[in-house]
Amino acid sequence: MNALNYKDYFLRPVEESQRRYEALRSVVVEEQPGKEVAQRFEVSYGTLRNWISEFCRTQDSGELPPFHALVARTARGGGSL
Repeated sequence: MNALNYKDYFLRPVEESQRRYEALRSVVVEEQPGKEVAQRFEVSYGTLRNWISEFCRTQDSGELPPFHALVARTARGGGSL
């Protein structure tokens, strides 16, 4: 098993929806500083703040988050990342 390659899949995602999901997870679940997360995922701090704002709005209104289709497709075993 090449653990480095597998880690990179999560730490340096290429697909936009996965990047957004992993960045939000880093901020919300792991409570990592937003500026560090933005730098790690190569997005501006303003973009990350917009992602957080949109995520909070969708959660507060009972809507699905913007990356939901990716998560649902992966959980079903369909589609590739």
